[in-house]
Amino acid sequence: MPKVKICVDSTCDLSPELVKKYDIEIVPIHVILGDKSYRDGVDITPEEIFKWSDENKTTPKTAALTIPQATELFERHISNGYEVVYISISSEMSSSYGLAKMVAETVGGKVAVVDSKNLSTGVGLIVLKAAELAQEGHDCYEIKEILDTQ
Repeated sequence: MPKVKICVDSTCDLSPELVKKYDIEIVPIHVILGDKSYRDGVDITPEEIFKWSDENKTTPKTAALTIPQATELFERHISNGYEVVYISISSEMSSSYGLAKMVAETVGGKVAVVDSKNLSTGVGLIVLKAAELAQEGHDCYEIKEILDTQ
């Protein structure tokens, strides 16, 4: 049975309890408020983002993980004997999917990248499905195929 690590960007809005239960790695995206950049869930809370958005009557901008961040993430899990499923925020909202897919093709290991085509809770539900599939023994490519067809 393959060991599969589920990784997702921080837009998934999963509770800490679910993240712990399924051993999911949350990858902070960068949230840009005005001229300042914050790591989502690390340097700033969702409440602070919503407050800024309400006060400024605009939606914050985001920045995807970087090539070095994605490379480190994938290589770290591969070197620990894992296959990786990376689930990104919708490719229509961020470049995370394209960047992760590009990096996945260059690292030496099994990495499947899934475009959630969702935001927030929609991403979280897909991540939970992926985690359940991993626990059932599916490999990373089977998980991607199942998620892509649902």
